Amino acid sequence: MNAKWQPYLKLDPEGWPCMAQQTYEPLISEDGTTFCKNYNVDSEYQKMENKPRPLYTKEVVDWFFQNELTYLELFKDKKYAPEVKDIDYKNQKIYIKWYGKSCNQIINDPEIKEWPEYMWRRQIRDIIVDQYDEGIYKLTMYPHCHYITDTKQMKAIDWYGCVPIDDPFIEQKYMQGIIHDTAQFRLDETGEPIDDKVNLEIMFKRSLGEHVLWGDENMSYIYKELFGDG
Repeated sequence: MNAKWQPYLKLDPEGWPCMAQQTYEPLISEDGTTFCKNYNVDSEYQKMENKPRPLYTKEVVDWFFQNELTYLELFKDKKYAPEVKDIDYKNQKIYIKWYGKSCNQIINDPEIKEWPEYMWRRQIRDIIVDQYDEGIYKLTMYPHCHYITDTKQMKAIDWYGCVPIDDPFIEQKYMQGIIHDTAQFRLDETGEPIDDKVNLEIMFKRSLGEHVLWGDENMSYIYKELFGDG
C-alpha cells in the first residue's frame, strides 16, 4: 500500500506523547485514514527509547503476528472488529481503516468533549464481556488498543494479545520479548512459569481488576461482573 506514514504515539496521563506498545510498529497514513501494524523486528519505532532489547527477536515478532491473524479471523464478524483494508502476509503488515484518533487520545485530550464517559465505559464493558463469552482473554484492553468510528462505534485492535480461557499459557520468551521494563512487575505477578510457560489468566484478571485505567478509573466494575468480588 503506497502512502506516507508517521508513527502512532499514545498520550500518557499528563498528555505527553509516548510509545504505544512494544510488539509492532504502529503507523498512521499521512491522510489519517489508515492504520498500519508493521510486524518488523527491525523497525525504527521499537528503537525509540535507545535501550537494548535482546529478547525482542524475529521469532517473537512472527509469533505475535500469527496470533493477531488468528484472532482477527475469529472475531472478524463482530461489530467491534476493525475494518481490515489489506494484509501483506509476506511483509507482515496489517492495514485497517482509521478514524483519526484512538480512545487513548480522545480520553486524555481535554479539548475533546463529544464522547461522554458513560458511552465509552459501556462499550468497553460490552466488548470485554463478549470476548469472555467467546472463550477469550484479550489482554490488550487499554484505551490505545481501541478506537471509535465516525458513528461512535468502539472497535478493538491489537488482537495479538489474546489467549483461550481454557488454555491461557504461553511460553515466557514471547512475553519477555515484548514486556516494557515498567510493566515487568505485571508479568512477575503471574508467578513462577510452569514448563517455561506463564499463566496469562492471572495477568488478565489483575489487569482488569486493578492495573488498566480508562480515564482516572480501572475496570473493576467489569471484573466484578465476570468474576465476583473475590
